[in-house]
Amino acid sequence: MGRPSPNPQGLPFLLLLILPDLRVLSAEAPSLFYQLTAVSVAPKGTPRFWASGWLGPQLFLTYSSGGNAEPWGAWRWEPQEPWFWEKETWYLKTQERLLQEALKLSKKEGAHTFQGLVGCQLNPDNSSQHTARYALDGLDLLTFDPVSREWFGDTAEALNVKKGWANESQRAEKDAEFLLTTCPQKLKSHLQKGQGNFHWKEAPEVRAGGHVEPGSAWSTLTCQAFSFFPPELELTFLREGQPQLVKGVEPWPNRDGAFYSRGTLLVPFGDEAFYSCLVQHPALASSITVNFEASGGLPLPIRVSLVAGSLLFFACLVGVVAWVVISRKRGARPAPWIFRRRAGDDVGSLLSAPASAQDSSP
Repeated sequence: MGRPSPNPQGLPFLLLLILPDLRVLSAEAPSLFYQLTAVSVAPKGTPRFWASGWLGPQLFLTYSSGGNAEPWGAWRWEPQEPWFWEKETWYLKTQERLLQEALKLSKKEGAHTFQGLVGCQLNPDNSSQHTARYALDGLDLLTFDPVSREWFGDTAEALNVKKGWANESQRAEKDAEFLLTTCPQKLKSHLQKGQGNFHWKEAPEVRAGGHVEPGSAWSTLTCQAFSFFPPELELTFLREGQPQLVKGVEPWPNRDGAFYSRGTLLVPFGDEAFYSCLVQHPALASSITVNFEASGGLPLPIRVSLVAGSLLFFACLVGVVAWVVISRKRGARPAPWIFRRRAGDDVGSLLSAPASAQDSSP
């Protein structure tokens, strides 16, 4: 599958604050969602608004301030009418304006983030379910019901935004039309024209390794799975074939539409070779098992025992040496392991026993 260069730069920021669970989106019911983010203060070089479009678990569209809506991943080759992406751009520019206004309407000073999740999901009977949720700084703020044409929210910020949006002519009607009519039509068009993309599968690349901090009695094992799709992936640590409990192993979206997952496990230093990483994925004919290599050291109890034994042996050796030296001095004999150097001789020779002055001269 072709992979365009990353754009926009700000896409990764706050991406998952209110995005639905990707595993839910990959279920049988097809879905189309737009994730919208506006910030009141943007870091230098990043946009003040960006958006991403999701067909099920697949990223198919990106947009950022001042640009155009662009297809993503395999959806670049979906056969759509020339005006299709122009309409997407117009829709997202409208959302950019509305979310920036919402930041002002909330009447909160300082740096804040306003997000929206807007979209629909098809039911087996071809009816659709709609979603329109908004959040301020990651906390739910408003929901919109297209049937009653009302926004719901109880906080002071929600009331301020709701009042401002209600005063805008045709705002509720346009939002309702998008959720009840436009969104389902777009989703059905994608299902028809990009059907092959929904069956895309890419097997993960798996890497495993360990890291030990100097002087630590523990080793951190890391298992990573790269560039896989769909997001359903199981990553399990095993100790001699037995599963180990590891939390927080979740799929995260890459900029190319594929996914990445990572798990870590803390184990006693020296026990690394007892562990392995098991990865299972729909694109794999069979599971992948990667074994961890030993850290090159012995387990801590063995290392402590060896050090203690070495110290004891050294102490005994010193005691024996001292006893022999003292005994030989009392018997007027030199210690047999004391060496001296002879002129022109690179090898030490054993000192001779005391004799006459002539024997001792050089």
